[in-house]
Amino acid sequence: MPLVFSPLTEAILDTPPKRLFPKHAFVMRQLGRPPAIDLDMARTVEDVLSEREFQTKDADASTGGKDFLERILELIRATGFTVAIFSDKTRPTALANIMLELGFAAMCGKPLLIVKSAKAKPPSDFSRTDWISYDGTDEKSFRSKLNQGLDAIESLVEYEETLLSVALAAQSMDCAVAFERANKGFLLSGQAKFVTAAKSIHKRLKEFGGSSRIADVERLAHEVEAFILLAQKTKRRRSS
Repeated sequence: MPLVFSPLTEAILDTPPKRLFPKHAFVMRQLGRPPAIDLDMARTVEDVLSEREFQTKDADASTGGKDFLERILELIRATGFTVAIFSDKTRPTALANIMLELGFAAMCGKPLLIVKSAKAKPPSDFSRTDWISYDGTDEKSFRSKLNQGLDAIESLVEYEETLLSVALAAQSMDCAVAFERANKGFLLSGQAKFVTAAKSIHKRLKEFGGSSRIADVERLAHEVEAFILLAQKTKRRRSS
């Protein structure tokens, strides 16, 4: 269900992403002449992510004729988590875009990793959110904090797997919740076992749908099927 004020239609929010990017972070930062401190933070963040075998996507990762906001939302939904990078030097219009994208990511239930300069003041809505500060004088400590943040994100994989196991074992499975766990687990880790779980969910939906024509069940079955096909294509691309 779209937000009332959202310029995005329900069809856009209900349509699966065209591609999935497991073990990817969507990075939100100023593009186009970013200040030096923003570049320093971004380089270190991407270096630490690479060391942990995570890749990145940002707003420049796709182009085309569709609405820019649609492309951003699609990338957020197709990646495992989001990283926001800003400083006291970040251009105000760029910071506004970052905050909007953070809102979309939170709406989609994505884990958030916020990186800011020591002098940057977060907007009031994020004043109680954990962040990682950077002052340029202690890169070792900065990298350590980044790794702690990634440790927390990776621990979510085990958490989602546990909740997924409980959902799959339930006599009356909540297929929508189970699929959400499988989707999150796969995007965070790229592990095939989450795709296998999605196949079990799809089988249960098809068994139920065969005896009762319910639109919500059919829609969810199609969504799970699309996820399985996209995940399998992702695996083939990574192995080729």
